[in-house]
Amino acid sequence: MHQPRSAVISGSLTALLAVSLSACGAVDSGSAAGDSGTCKPSDVTLVQSGRGLENEYYVAVNAGARAFANAHHPRRYQWIASNGDSSKQLSQIQSILAKGGKCVVLNVDPNESSVLPAIVKAVDKSGAWLVTQWNRPDGLAPESESPHWVAHMSVDGVPQGYETAKALFESMGGKGSIVALQGILDNAPAQERFRGLKKALKEYPGIKLLGDQTAGWDRTKAQNVTQTYLTKYGHKIGGVWAASDSMGLGALGAVKNAGRIGKVKIASIDGLAEAVHDVRDPSTGYVATTPSTGAAQGGLGMSIGYAAATGRIDPAKEPRGHRSFYLKPLPIITRANASSVPAPTDTAKLDFKNLWSQNGRPIK
Repeated sequence: MHQPRSAVISGSLTALLAVSLSACGAVDSGSAAGDSGTCKPSDVTLVQSGRGLENEYYVAVNAGARAFANAHHPRRYQWIASNGDSSKQLSQIQSILAKGGKCVVLNVDPNESSVLPAIVKAVDKSGAWLVTQWNRPDGLAPESESPHWVAHMSVDGVPQGYETAKALFESMGGKGSIVALQGILDNAPAQERFRGLKKALKEYPGIKLLGDQTAGWDRTKAQNVTQTYLTKYGHKIGGVWAASDSMGLGALGAVKNAGRIGKVKIASIDGLAEAVHDVRDPSTGYVATTPSTGAAQGGLGMSIGYAAATGRIDPAKEPRGHRSFYLKPLPIITRANASSVPAPTDTAKLDFKNLWSQNGRPIK
C-alpha cells in the first residue's frame, strides 16, 4: 500500500521554522520587484548545499558547482552538508547569510519541501540569491515569491519512473511480482517517480506490486527493507523498482545475500557510476537506470544564481520558463547504451555562458 505523503514536520524543525518565519516576516514585494544584483564578482560567496558527499549523486553536484567556481573564484566556494537534517540545513544557511549578506549565492537541494519557505524568506531578507533543485511545496514558485529566489530546477520524475519500470517489466517477460522502494515521501521527485511506476503498472497487467515502502534515499535502509521483503515473499519477487540508485544498489546487496543475484531484476534512477557499471554486467540483473543530472544542476544552478547576483540578469524580467523548469529529458540507460555514458562527474559539456542550455519545459 502506498504510504501517504507526510504532513508532519519534526518538533525541532517546526520550532526552528516558526522562529525563522517570525524573524523574517513577510516578503516585501515592493522592494523586491525588478531587483537585480550589484555585487562585484570578487565579493560573491558561492555555497552549495546538499545531503553529503558520501552519496555519489552529491559528489557530481559538487563537481559541477566547483567547476563553475574554478572558472571564477574558487577560494570563495564552499560545500555544506545537511546530512539529511532539515533543521541543520536551515541553520547552516542562516549562519552563512548572516556573515555574507547580499553577495551570497546559494544553490540548494532542500532536504524536505517543508523547509524551503523558511530558506526563501531568509534569503529574501538578506538580499542574497537562491537557486533550488528538486524539492518545493505545492504552490510555491520563484516567479510568485521573490526575484531573490532566482530559479528552481528539477527533473520530471514521472517519465523516469515510467521508463525504468517498463525496462524492468520487459526484462521479466511482462509477468511476475515486484516490490518498490520509495524515496522520502515529502520529496517531489519521490512522488513523481512513484507515479511513473504506477503508470507503467497499469500498462502491464501481468506485473503485480507486492508492496512498496520508503527507504529514505538511503542504501543501507534499502538493503534492510529489501531483505525483509525477500524474507516475506521469497521467490515470488521477480523484480525490485527503486526510486534512486542508492536504494537500487542497496536492494542488489540484499539480493546477493539471498543468493538470488541475476534472478531478481532491478531498475532504479540517478545514473550513479556503480549502477551504470552493474547495468553493463548482465549477471547482476540490474537492467536500467537514468543519466545523472548532478553536475548540470550543480554547475548551471550556480551560474544562474551568480548571474543574478552580479547583475547579468534581472530575475523579475526573466520568462517563467527560466524561473521554474525541468531539465531536458534524457533517454534511460540500459545495457544497450551503458558503455557510452559519461561519468557523472564529467563537466566538460557544461556551458556556463548559456544559462538556459539545459532547460526543458516549465514546471507548472
